[in-house]
Amino acid sequence: MRAEGRPLIVPSPEPQYLYYWSFNDETLSPDIALAEGAEITFQASAVEPDFFAGFSGDGYEAGQSMSLRGAKSLVVSIPIKGAESIGQFAFDISSSDTGPKDFSLAYSIDGGMNYNMLSAANQFTNRSAQSRNVYEIDLSTYAEFIGIDVLMIKFEMSAGERPLNSAGEEIGYNQNSGTVRFDNVRFSGIYNAEETEGGDPSMPGILRYYVFSSDHGGIVVQNELAMHELGDDGLLHIKLFPGTYDVLLLAYRSESNLLLPENLTHASEFYLGQSFDDYQAVTFASWKQGLEVGNADVTEPAVLTRCFSSVTFDFTDSWSNLTKVKRIDIVRKHENFWYTPYGVPAEQPTGGLNSLSFDGLEREEDYQLTFHQFLGTPNDLIKVSYVVTAYGREGDELNKVVLSEDIRNNMQLKFRGRLLGNIDRFSININPVWDEVIEHDFH
Repeated sequence: MRAEGRPLIVPSPEPQYLYYWSFNDETLSPDIALAEGAEITFQASAVEPDFFAGFSGDGYEAGQSMSLRGAKSLVVSIPIKGAESIGQFAFDISSSDTGPKDFSLAYSIDGGMNYNMLSAANQFTNRSAQSRNVYEIDLSTYAEFIGIDVLMIKFEMSAGERPLNSAGEEIGYNQNSGTVRFDNVRFSGIYNAEETEGGDPSMPGILRYYVFSSDHGGIVVQNELAMHELGDDGLLHIKLFPGTYDVLLLAYRSESNLLLPENLTHASEFYLGQSFDDYQAVTFASWKQGLEVGNADVTEPAVLTRCFSSVTFDFTDSWSNLTKVKRIDIVRKHENFWYTPYGVPAEQPTGGLNSLSFDGLEREEDYQLTFHQFLGTPNDLIKVSYVVTAYGREGDELNKVVLSEDIRNNMQLKFRGRLLGNIDRFSININPVWDEVIEHDFH
């Protein structure tokens, strides 16, 4: 089983959590993550984890923990490129009477091809059923971790010294039905990466705001500024006369122009869209209605939500077959989506191109294709549908795949399967990440 995610952290010269799993939302997605691609995989009798009462952590209530039945091994994989240092790996662990009471820890820096031992034996101090054991592993001395793409930490479970029953007899280890629980899995370190010229491409660089009268919908004020102009306090200062207002905030980064009305006079005319070929654009929005402004200053918090989802195509063909593919076209079959909090306006543009073309495919990683699908902020799931066509060296069509899925904004959707294979069935695995991750396998 797999879960991936990327709630962003802020660069800082001080140590902080680079990754943190509380499991309180009953998923394998991290609460804190330095980068996309963090995952937990395991080998166990259970196909899916269970979630039961856990332990409190640093800022996290004692919500849930991840429980595995018949766990043989577990691997935590974290992208750490850009981290200046890795400090500590820590976690809470407990098990049932018949569960494992010891484990080994090993690490890999080559994608799991080879593992080196961190700690061969880690006997539980508290052996009674589901008693908390806290482990803190110092990783600061491992210079080989700095500069690598992904660090993998592997648990291998074992019997260990067993607890005793009421008769003073050892309780045996059941490798198939004994359970083990993990909670508050966390990595600390220093991440203080400076923004490259033009800023972090995964974060918005421009803030645009609109203020409408709540009474009649007319535009009161609108403006646009660079995000760094907000200053260290992150406050946007708007001077307004006493009254009731609706405030619409947009934060974005785009290689081309977003689709917005040019001469906006009324809230009913507002729309926001994105051309399909502007596939790396990031857009966030927040809409506050009925904001009361009097004679005194008012500070109102605003949390902006992603208006897009990340869509990835991960092709599992052999490398010898993938090298036959020299271009991949992706055509959207669905209509263009819009963010229209005041309803569909009378006029809006057509939405531009409906296709993407990826060429220059040389390395294996070039064949994992990712783009941002603009969706707005729909209340319900909406269907996205794509036609993926592979072309050979001479421009000849090698294969065509049609894939669809129901998603909403702030999700990660991954289609995984053979680009040159036949389509005979689909399987879907859903886990929250930004809000959610969907993995959609095709064969």
